[in-house]
Amino acid sequence: MFSKFVNYSVRILMIILGIAFIIYGILFKNELHDSTLIIVMGIVVTLFGIYRLIMYRTQLERYNFNINEDDNENEK
Repeated sequence: MFSKFVNYSVRILMIILGIAFIIYGILFKNELHDSTLIIVMGIVVTLFGIYRLIMYRTQLERYNFNINEDDNENEK
């Protein structure tokens, strides 16, 4: 149970960090020398965090499905 909490927390923090980069790059566009790089990096980190969250969730569902399927076969 604790590992699920840690996994979800890290992935959500990645998404929040990416969004923070995007907002920082947009707000301080005039003051930063390379604000486009920060915005692109924020987009990449956000998309990667979303991808990791979706992949973790599908793997968890697949694992739970296999466990339930094995239990049903043992009952027969």
